[in-house]
Amino acid sequence: MDELKKIFLAGVGMTSTSIEKAEKLINEMVEKGRVTVQEGKELQTELTRKATGIVPATKAELENLPFAKKEDVEALEAKMDAINAKLDQLLNK
Repeated sequence: MDELKKIFLAGVGMTSTSIEKAEKLINEMVEKGRVTVQEGKELQTELTRKATGIVPATKAELENLPFAKKEDVEALEAKMDAINAKLDQLLNK
C-alpha cells in the first residue's frame, strides 16, 4: 500500500480538479478491489491533507496554543464585573 500511495500521490497535482479526479480514481480502485475501502479512505484523507496543507493537531498541541481558554475568559469576566461594581459605587457617591 505504501508504494501505491507514494505513486498515487506523486502523480496527483494539488488543484481541486486533480483532487476530484483522484477521488474518482480511488473510488474506482475500491470498486475493482485493488484497494480496500479503509485504504481508499486513508488515501483520500491523506490526499486532502497534503493538498490543503492542513495537518490535524493533537489535543496537547491545541492546549499549548496562546489562546485564552474558557476558564480564563470566565475569570476575566468575573474580575471585570467586580471592577464595574466598584466603579458604580464610586460614581454613585
